[in-house]
Amino acid sequence: MIEYAKAADIACIENVFIDQVQKKRIAAGQCPARRPVFLRLHGIAHAYLDVLPVPEGIAAIGLFAKPARHTAWVRFSSDIPDGKPDFKSTVGVSFKLFDVPGKKSLEPDQHAPTVDFLFQNYPVFFVDDAAGFCRFLQDSKSYIAQHPATGKILAEMEKVVPTVLGEKVWSVIPFRFGNTYCKYLLEPEHVPDPGSPDYNDPDYLAKDLQLRLANQSFRYRLLIQLQRDPLRMPLDRATQDWAESLSAPVHVATLTLPAQNINAHSQAVYGEGLAFNPARTLRGFEAVGSIAEARRLIYRVSADLRRDVNGQVVGEPQVPRPEVLPVTPANQP
Repeated sequence: MIEYAKAADIACIENVFIDQVQKKRIAAGQCPARRPVFLRLHGIAHAYLDVLPVPEGIAAIGLFAKPARHTAWVRFSSDIPDGKPDFKSTVGVSFKLFDVPGKKSLEPDQHAPTVDFLFQNYPVFFVDDAAGFCRFLQDSKSYIAQHPATGKILAEMEKVVPTVLGEKVWSVIPFRFGNTYCKYLLEPEHVPDPGSPDYNDPDYLAKDLQLRLANQSFRYRLLIQLQRDPLRMPLDRATQDWAESLSAPVHVATLTLPAQNINAHSQAVYGEGLAFNPARTLRGFEAVGSIAEARRLIYRVSADLRRDVNGQVVGEPQVPRPEVLPVTPANQP
C-alpha cells in the first residue's frame, strides 16, 4: 500500500532544506549557489548506458523494453557540508540519461529527452516516511531516542569508503514498474583494488576518482529488484531493506565510464549545473511513497533556486555536452 505525504510534512522538510539551509548558505556568501544535500562533489564523468536484451522475468517495458544505448553524465558526491573531510561520508551516485523517448513524469519537463537515476551507498533511508523525517528534522535527538533503529542506520551509514568506484549503491525508494514495483541497484562489475587511500586527506575520494578514471574505464551493472512480497518489501517504510533473498536483483543494463580526465575544462561546472530528481522518470515508472513525494518537490525547488541565483537556464538540457570539446581555452586541461 502506498502512503501519501501530507502537505504539512512536505512543507516542514522544504523549510529546513530550502529556507534554513540552502537560502542561508547563499545569503552568507556561497557562490556559486549549490545543492543543500550531497553538495560535496567528487567528480563528473561522461558515460553511456547499454540496455541489455530483456532478461527472463522482467517485463519488456519502458526504458528496458529493448536493447539501446544512451549517453549519460554521472555525478559522484558525498552528503557532507563544506569543511568536513570525505572520510566516513555517505556517497551518492547519480546519472542523467539522454535521448530517452516518451513522456516524463516531472513537470514542466514532460517532453524533455532525459531521465534520472539517484543512488546512495546504503540500502535504506534512516526514517520510514515524510512524517517521520519532519519530526527528525525538528528534534533529531528526541527522535533517535524514540526510534533507536534510526540511530543504528545513521551510524552504519558512516562507513569507510576506499574509492567511490568500489561502492554498491541503491535507489532506496521504490518505483512503479508495469503492474508491480521495483528498486534499482548499481554495482561495480569488478570491485577495484582499494589501494592505500590517504584518509587524512579531506578530498581523498575526488583525487582517487580522478586518478582511476584517468588510467582506465569502469563498468557498473544496473539491476532491477522486483517487489515479490508486499509485506516484507513495503513501499512506504523506507527503513526496511528489501532482502535479496526475497527477490534477486536482475542485471538489465551496463553503465560504462570510459577512461577520461574528469578535470577537463568546465566538465565539473557542467555537471554541477545539471539537476537530478528521482521523479524524472518515464510516465508509469514513478517513484512512490511519501519520501519520494517530498523529494519530487524539494529537489525541483532547490535546483530552480540555485540555477536562478547562478544565472543558469532553468530546465532540462535537450542534448548532452560532448565528451570531448572541439576547442578549449589556452592553458586549460
